[in-house]
Amino acid sequence: MFFLFTEIAKVRASLFQINGVKKEPLILPEPDGQITTLTEKVYVPVKEHPDFNFVGRILGPRGMTAKQLEQETGCKIMVRGKGSMRDKKKEDQNRGKPNWEHLSDELHVLLTVDDTENRAQIKLARAVEEVKKLLVPVSNIQTCFRNQPIVLACSNKRYAVKFTSSFLILATMRP
Repeated sequence: MFFLFTEIAKVRASLFQINGVKKEPLILPEPDGQITTLTEKVYVPVKEHPDFNFVGRILGPRGMTAKQLEQETGCKIMVRGKGSMRDKKKEDQNRGKPNWEHLSDELHVLLTVDDTENRAQIKLARAVEEVKKLLVPVSNIQTCFRNQPIVLACSNKRYAVKFTSSFLILATMRP
């Protein structure tokens, strides 16, 4: 039974890899100094690739990609700017209002981290690196989204695990 849970954990971990690259854990030094807030904007190349769904790629199914990145880096990840909202009418209505100033800016990912200066810089650099990986359009859209149905099945707990000889098979179950 332990083997089963170990294999399930391995499969789940592999589902969240970006571009198939395993991420090394973030190694942080001891806190030194006062806690500060660092922010950085990473602009999305919408003009170069107008047909690519960058917001969907960054957020992932049910926001799971962004949540995973937040957990790994310790940074808050927010998609902001023109085209960041689903409802275009609401976006147009809110543009120019207080607290909606970001809608006048180009589409970007806002990364924010609260920590000591030495640790915050490392976290922010890692978050920028990971977000930039997501902003590279893949040539085949299927490559980008091939794991999303499996991720959704796992999150909905609608999957079955089967072992056949040396293969682990995840199969979605019908409702």
